[in-house]
Amino acid sequence: MEYDLIALGETMTALAPPPGDTIRTASVLQIDHAGAESNTCVGLARLGLRVAWISRLGADAAGDRILDALRAERIDTQWVQRDAQRPTGVMIKEPGGGVRYYRSEAAASVAGPEILRDAPIAGARAVLVTGITALIGPQPHAAGLALLDRARGLRIVDPNLRSGLWGSHQRAALVRSFVERCDLLLAGADEIAEIAGMRSARAAGADLALARAAGALGPKEIVVRGAASIGVLADGVWQTIDIRRADVVDAIGAGDAFNAGYIAVRLRGGSIVDALDAGIRCGAAVTSSASDTAGFPRAI
Repeated sequence: MEYDLIALGETMTALAPPPGDTIRTASVLQIDHAGAESNTCVGLARLGLRVAWISRLGADAAGDRILDALRAERIDTQWVQRDAQRPTGVMIKEPGGGVRYYRSEAAASVAGPEILRDAPIAGARAVLVTGITALIGPQPHAAGLALLDRARGLRIVDPNLRSGLWGSHQRAALVRSFVERCDLLLAGADEIAEIAGMRSARAAGADLALARAAGALGPKEIVVRGAASIGVLADGVWQTIDIRRADVVDAIGAGDAFNAGYIAVRLRGGSIVDALDAGIRCGAAVTSSASDTAGFPRAI
């Protein structure tokens, strides 16, 4: 089987109170799964692409639940390893208060390059990894580099710069090593500024300057997500589209959904304009619920 995309990354159990409630007052919590790469895989699978997700989960009920959910989306999980010593990670969403992660000793934090040994990386049309994989531990960082080095198709990276992780104190350098190996970069403007060692600016033309700086590191197609617009630099041409941020239930996961819509169109040979439109619509769709993926459309 040829895969349209193979992704490597962590997925955690996600807990959240019902709408209108809080962690402190809720008598029940909603349970789901969440992870940047697996979220994007769900979106791609719903849009009809053949995808596989590689990771390491605890040999626990939480890991079982995640695998059941991803397999139900027709995502191939045959290369996921189980760890009897370390648990599956957990994240708790507090409305209006952000997210708290419990992942430092999780199974995914020790997923090294050997996890890729039997996976058909070179035969995939595309691979995906985010900066979170670079930052949760030295072994996952090495695995991400191995994924990008072995790939022969489109190599996709989303920096996803985060604080509070093993490598966060040197996150620009660690994630830059991913960016230098990728073909398609999907990033926020502030992330590119940090990785490229530039001062983030809001002046006219700033996003284009950031895209050019990112392109100098290696990517051939750079998507820059700004506060009011999204721009793409490819083949020397800069294209932008304005975005309107509507009221949302939960914005977490919107970037992963945007990535899925954009990647799906590009892998099918669609234009950058069509890819941007699809990405924006997919990103908006998932914000309608507290789940990172429940609102993802099955057609664009």
